[in-house]
Amino acid sequence: MFIPLDQPFNLTHTLECGQAFRWRREGEWYYGVIFGSMVKIRQSLLGLEFHSHPQPEEEMAYRLGYYLRLDDDLAAIYERIGRDERMRRSIAQFYGLRLLRQEPWECLISFICSISSNIPRIGASIEALSQALGQRLEMDGQVRYSFPTPEQMAGLGETGLRLMGMGFRAKYLAQAASRIGGGGYDLDGLKELTYEDAKTDLMGLYGVGDKVADCVLLFSLEKMDAFPIDRWVRRVVQEGYLGGKSPSYAAIREWALQYFSPWAGYAQQYLFHSRRLEKLPPRDLVPEAELE
Repeated sequence: MFIPLDQPFNLTHTLECGQAFRWRREGEWYYGVIFGSMVKIRQSLLGLEFHSHPQPEEEMAYRLGYYLRLDDDLAAIYERIGRDERMRRSIAQFYGLRLLRQEPWECLISFICSISSNIPRIGASIEALSQALGQRLEMDGQVRYSFPTPEQMAGLGETGLRLMGMGFRAKYLAQAASRIGGGGYDLDGLKELTYEDAKTDLMGLYGVGDKVADCVLLFSLEKMDAFPIDRWVRRVVQEGYLGGKSPSYAAIREWALQYFSPWAGYAQQYLFHSRRLEKLPPRDLVPEAELE
């Protein structure tokens, strides 16, 4: 099935820019699992061609457009955030990169797993959880698994998660699963709150700091004014915009909101991706202290 495109879009930039961790490329196709179904997708001159299982393609078309944020007016966003030569170069380099609307639960767990980790290891952790607890899905000989529910993860407990290789993050994962799986925490409901209230709520979860909270807010909870700051973003802002000064996390976010509003989150992803690829070391290991 095809989804026509009438706005800038680049599938590779969107899926490989470090905001999601479960897409795998096989030739010209990307395989992933979203909304409990396996999806394979590629971009062509006609638009986006995709297939899904078990959800029918007619139903998945809408959900895929939602996930890929095809309703964002990217041309208008570029006009707003392209205020300087550095950002204009990043836009030109990654033209068509879009933020994703991920499922909040999987997004939260993914970025808890990101603490003191790297992108390959994050992906491996998410796949391990899915394979152990999720439903088996198959397409074209590719086997993947749906993402586990909070209740399923809570059943493992901290000990079970440690045995799966989650390390010190196991205690954070276990408590998030217990709170959300127990029905006492409405993660999806954070979409209705202001950025500040939603962030305060998220940071009440054990182990969730500034950066993890902002990633979840930006990539799954509709907070386009979130501005996650890791070492790459901090450095590019310090060197390119603040004359080498090293302000606090809150001060950098406030500067970004004023400079790029209302699309600070989009600006962040372009700055992050361009700086990370430019300066990527042999092992993309991010110390925990630099993630929070």
